[in-house]
Formats: sequence, structure tokens, C-alpha cells
Amino acid sequence: MRTLPTTLLAEQKKTTQTPYVKLEAKNLIAGVVRLDWERLYIGTEPNYFHALTIPGDGSLIRARITPPADARKLHCQRVVNPSPTSDFSLWTYTGHYDCAVVACASLGAEVSIFWINGVNREVRRIKSTDNGATWGSPELIDYSPTTAIHGIAATYTPNGDLALFWADQATLYLRRLVGGIWQPREGWDKTTGDLSGVACAYYRDWNLFVTGKDTAGNFKLWSLIYGDGGHVAAGTWSPLKEFASAPSGEGFEYRHAFIDLVQQE
Repeated sequence: MRTLPTTLLAEQKKTTQTPYVKLEAKNLIAGVVRLDWERLYIGTEPNYFHALTIPGDGSLIRARITPPADARKLHCQRVVNPSPTSDFSLWTYTGHYDCAVVACASLGAEVSIFWINGVNREVRRIKSTDNGATWGSPELIDYSPTTAIHGIAATYTPNGDLALFWADQATLYLRRLVGGIWQPREGWDKTTGDLSGVACAYYRDWNLFVTGKDTAGNFKLWSLIYGDGGHVAAGTWSPLKEFASAPSGEGFEYRHAFIDLVQQE
């Protein structure tokens, strides 16, 4: 039971007014729609690196890496009409192993799966132009500077360009595909400790979450923008903004993050 405030009690006693309470319930958090998650599948796959994307036909494309005990093999999957009755257990082994990290991205019917080999440092991509039904040959994009690779993210722009970010030790690297041509690798201009993960979504610029340590060893979750001329000048990095912090030695950390763009209707 809730007690009425004095102002409402006074209003209630007036003879010329009809007091009432108007209650509105909205499924929003800070003005953004709160998504109601539904579990579609509980499988037997071991927990390890995983990525997914939904291309233009509404199918579900997933990629996963098996644990080190199984040679970190890269598998992929396509579920045409994902629903609670779909079969999410069928995986196709790509023939690639020693994979350290994996990322997926799509735009329309084009789908890309990226991974980095944790032994020879190769950064590779396979691409589909038919919503993930068939895949082309692996493309060698770059070499990561070291084998200390922790996190990878990719996203398309509306015009079909593509950006790939990955964390190698304390540096966040970027390769952009512009007009079908891969641009030279760039590294950010920040000073931190080792990074553990990166996530990205495009809206006017590349909006990122980055996890890792600061120079004092404290665990951090930061936000960051790589500019495309929206809020930040093209080709420049915004300052790091701290979202959350976990002091070193406290027993918890921010290991990986996820970010996506929700379209409001």
C-alpha cells in the first residue's frame, strides 16, 4: 500500500475536481526500448569464442572457435529461419585451426567472417554474397604484430565499406575496406595496459567498446569513437571515456563487451 501525498489528498477533497491518477508503463530504459530476450537453443558446444550476424534475408549466421584442446578450429553455421523449433546444432568445419578470435558482419546479402591465427598471426576473411549460403576462398588481409591477440570486431557502413578492429597487447588496430580496397593498417593513439576485447557498431562514425587494463593494472570498460565525419573528424580517434572500473586485485574484471545499433520505429 502507498500513502497519498498531501497535495493529492488536498486535490481529492475539492468539490470542483475529479482527481485521478494516470499511470503509463513503457518498456524503455533511458528512452531506449528494453529488449525482451528469448532463449532459442541450449546446445552441447563448449563455451569459447563465438560471433554471429543476421544478413538481409533474416537468416542467422554463426561462427565459433573450439577450445585449445580441440586445436581452436573454426566452424560456421547458417539457420535460414531462426525460431525455437530450428536446428542450431549443425556446424560446418571450415578447415581452419589455431584461430585466436573470430568476428562476423553483414550488409544486405554480403556476409564476412574474420579470424586471426594465433600462431602465424594471419588476419583472414571469408565472404559470402548470398546471405551465407556459399562462401568464397579465404582472403589474407594482414598480419597481427604479435600473437597476443585479444578481441576482434567488424562492421559495415551503409555504403558497403567495412572496418575491422582488433586488439594486440596494448594497441587497438584498424583495417578499413574502402571502395573494395583495403587501406593501410592503423593503430590508435592511446596509452593503456593490455587490452582484452573490442566491440563495434556503426552510426555516422565507428562507435566502440574496449575492455582491458589501464597503465596501473586496473580493469576498465571504455567507450571510443573512430571518426567518419559524423561526431568525430574522419580518420581521428576520440578520447577514451571510462564506462566502468574494477580495481586490480578485487577479483573481477571487464573481459569482453558487446555493442549493437537498435533501430527505433
